[in-house]
Amino acid sequence: MDFPKDLPERLKQLDHAGRLAPAGLVFLGLMDLELPLIPPSLANMATGYQQRLGKCQIATVGRDAPDYLTKANDSWFELSRAGGLFDDSGEFLLTVPLDEQRRDLWWARVRLADTWDLMGAGSAAELGLGFGEPEFTALSVTGDVVAFCASHESAIITTLAAGFADLADLRQHAEWVASQRRMSRQEKEAARRWLDATGG
Repeated sequence: MDFPKDLPERLKQLDHAGRLAPAGLVFLGLMDLELPLIPPSLANMATGYQQRLGKCQIATVGRDAPDYLTKANDSWFELSRAGGLFDDSGEFLLTVPLDEQRRDLWWARVRLADTWDLMGAGSAAELGLGFGEPEFTALSVTGDVVAFCASHESAIITTLAAGFADLADLRQHAEWVASQRRMSRQEKEAARRWLDATGG
């Protein structure tokens, strides 16, 4: 999908602030589409590639644990804090859709409110497939730390990866994305910008 000329107005109509509010996330704005940040789809893959190499950090909370959603929130926060996801102001980036069909995704700058619940209320809204079924990707403002949270049958798992820009398999896939005619212009151009900015 090529971006329509009225994209800025359509982005306003998506009401990212309202969609993220149930999770206790304060929407600070959409990141410039021209920034050389890793595209969200590639960010998800970065955690997978690093996991194969044994280089990522993982936090797992079983669904049979007492108060498992609170524990999942806590484990996501502690892993993200220790792994460098948050900047000095507690801000980070989160994947949001650029259209109602979610054909293109990009990064919004956010911070946690005083009270927040990503795994429960957040997953029932913008951050998952339903209450207690999280699936979302976060990125550090500097673009070099990614945390992917996903629900599984028996557990909620957060995987954090850092220093992934030089992963050969990830870069090869990014090159493929940048060259595919069937990919959206946003996806292709974002992949190319990230590759060029990180030495590709």
